Amino acid sequence: MKRKNFLASLGLLTGSALTGFGKDIYSRQTSHVPNLNGPLEDIWSVIREEFSFPEGYVYLNTGGIGSVPRHVRSLVSDAWFQLESNPTPGHDLNKWNSLKKEVATLMGPGVDQQEIALISSATEGINIILNGLPLQKGDEVITTLHEHPALNVPLLNQLKRRGVVIRFFEPDRKTGFNNIFEPDRKTGFNNIKLTDSLINKKTRLIFLSHRTTTTGQLLPVKEIGELAKGKNIWFALDGAQAPGSMPIDVKGWNADFYTFSSHKWVLAPRRTGVLYVAKEKQDAVTPTTVGAYSDNGYSIKDGTLNFQKSAQRYEYGTVNELLYLGFQASLKFINSIGIPAIREHNEFLSERFRDELEKIKGCEILSPDEREFRSSMITFRIPGKSLNDISGAMGKDNIRVRPVSEADLNGVRISFHLYNNENDLDRAVESIKKIVNT
Repeated sequence: MKRKNFLASLGLLTGSALTGFGKDIYSRQTSHVPNLNGPLEDIWSVIREEFSFPEGYVYLNTGGIGSVPRHVRSLVSDAWFQLESNPTPGHDLNKWNSLKKEVATLMGPGVDQQEIALISSATEGINIILNGLPLQKGDEVITTLHEHPALNVPLLNQLKRRGVVIRFFEPDRKTGFNNIFEPDRKTGFNNIKLTDSLINKKTRLIFLSHRTTTTGQLLPVKEIGELAKGKNIWFALDGAQAPGSMPIDVKGWNADFYTFSSHKWVLAPRRTGVLYVAKEKQDAVTPTTVGAYSDNGYSIKDGTLNFQKSAQRYEYGTVNELLYLGFQASLKFINSIGIPAIREHNEFLSERFRDELEKIKGCEILSPDEREFRSSMITFRIPGKSLNDISGAMGKDNIRVRPVSEADLNGVRISFHLYNNENDLDRAVESIKKIVNT
């Protein structure tokens, strides 16, 4: 299958062909999903052509930032020319809301577009949640020791500003408690028990990663959400590492809040992201940065201000609508391929990579032992070598990975996404073997 034919099957074009979008640039729709029952190797090789990696370069850091497809970059570039020909200070809310509808679908069954705010990043979403909730001195927040600075730093800011107490646990990656139905089975569900052990009458919020940035561990968010709901505790998830690589179900997980950056696995332009706030929790999260688009009417004379009766209350001011155009195009691209197919592809590579690591003496795998709690990110370390030694040596082999200093792991993380293939995997394995033997 040729790239041009593949893009046509998705309803996507590149370059000058996009100049005809005009005012309908946000509203392109495609209901066609490519037939993935054919030779998968051919499908993925065509998809790989949508990305501009140099010859011989192996990119294995989608968990840090994804690569924007070529047709999306072309679309944004052409749209920029059009929009600057007739500049406007605001953005079209009908087009804005069409993206929210697609994002709501991404977030799982039952999510309404009124629960979606379009923001700049997961970091902004985390700050909206923490600054907006009525947390007071002595209130406790439960998290893990494996969080990204995007959550750790705002939590510490709450400690300094409001005297909030941070309680944390080390996620269990190796052992678990015995399940009464399967007494011999070790399970990552021990993290429910670890969460529960920190809860007391002062606990107001549980804020965790859906999938940890450190080891790619999937936490049992459904069960922790049930625990939080049963004890009337707010439940928030940093979803930076999940959407675009696996199905999401925020309602089924009883998540009150979920936020992510779309520049990772959704492959959208930087400075685009999403904040989900359940309808029934929106009045609990006071907007702290506001402006045009946040309000539903105000009067300086009367001293009145009414916020939007939706998550739009967390949006404000002039935005770069071109970036969100790119976000929508990237989301269509991901959905056209199919998230279940992407997950199967990615995790086929990550599991084979893990199998190869197990054969290398002197290499320690840090990602979870149990398959159901692993993802397409695998983290390892080599005792006696620093994370910078390893990532630096792999860099010299033209392989981009991510050092993991969080939680003092001294590891290196490998992320597999739809543009990776078995050759990338083999290159990484050979580089690691060379490092171990040096």
